[in-house]
Amino acid sequence: MNSKPKSFDELLVQETHIYLCRSVKWTAYLSVFLLVAIFIATVLQKNHLLTLPDLLVLEMPTLCIAFFGLAGILYRQPEKHRMGLVLAYLLVLEVAWIYFVVGHYWLTSSYDLMGAHGALAAVDSVTDVLVFTFAISLFPVRRWLIISVVPLLLVNLVTRLIEIPENPIFALTKFVCLLVIIITGQKVLLQWFRKAILRDAEKQQLLQQFKRMALIDGLTELSNRRHFDEVLALEIKAAERTGDPLSVILLDVDFFKRLNDSQGHSEGDRALVRFAEVLHGVASRPRDLAARYGGEEFAIILPDTDLDGARHIAEQIRVELKAAELSHPDSTLGDYVTVSQGVCLWQPGLDACDLLASVDQLLYQSKSQGRDRFSCGIAKKEADDEVVGPI
Repeated sequence: MNSKPKSFDELLVQETHIYLCRSVKWTAYLSVFLLVAIFIATVLQKNHLLTLPDLLVLEMPTLCIAFFGLAGILYRQPEKHRMGLVLAYLLVLEVAWIYFVVGHYWLTSSYDLMGAHGALAAVDSVTDVLVFTFAISLFPVRRWLIISVVPLLLVNLVTRLIEIPENPIFALTKFVCLLVIIITGQKVLLQWFRKAILRDAEKQQLLQQFKRMALIDGLTELSNRRHFDEVLALEIKAAERTGDPLSVILLDVDFFKRLNDSQGHSEGDRALVRFAEVLHGVASRPRDLAARYGGEEFAIILPDTDLDGARHIAEQIRVELKAAELSHPDSTLGDYVTVSQGVCLWQPGLDACDLLASVDQLLYQSKSQGRDRFSCGIAKKEADDEVVGPI
């Protein structure tokens, strides 16, 4: 009836996937922005340490990969991307950035025009931005976060040791502190992330329970009258559109009040539950709907079923109920529970009220003829005197 809500683990995988796909987009945007800013800053420098061809050679791999990621993410839905490919893309983008940083440092470190340790300052600035960018992008998956962050921190560490070999303590301290901060922050963010998903999962389960309470009869686990009316209206519209037949069966447990009075309401409830199981087993097609119509009355909607098919279902119900042998010592029809049925075929132009009035008339006909039987007919307008059709 309603799709089962996703579990916490399923939602965690789904939301992680969506987050990583979004990370590809904003990481690619940030990469393009950063490359453009570096290009403009280089062009505006009075002393050109890099020629434009050298700069383009350094930037082109990262720029191409960033645009490739944007093209893939913007024109496809996130669920169509495999998580492995998304992670692989982010790591390839990082490799391109490392190529740029190392190449830029290699070409500029031999110049003194940037001032003391100017090349190191450029490496520090870019790697610090990239470290936190990839840490935020990959925080839902810790091992990939570490795989992405450590190489960038090592690049920063190595360049600092090359530039300032006399003071390795600061370089190592920065490496360790940044790694600890990132890992600690990842744990905190992941806890918030998981709590948000857990609340979402609980909310979906709660909504599912509310929907179930609104549409399911609490005793028999069949659909209730409200859901029956909604589905019947939809099936009538579908039958009008397609021209397929539509039948409805209305059932009433014979002498149910006597069963309640003599055996008690608990026995009566057990009989209804067992009978509901019989109906559920018979109305087994995906679009068939068995419902508790009210009290001891039940109903079945049979889409794409003509009168002969509905008659077969009604007979099958009688056979299955007889085989169930539900005790009813106060019935005048035997020792077991029986039902009377009205079987009706919908006709084009009739609404739900017309159909239900016709099937109710057929049910009354079965009762008046001695019960434990079914009467079949074709639905007519409520204004008509009788239901016409085979009996």
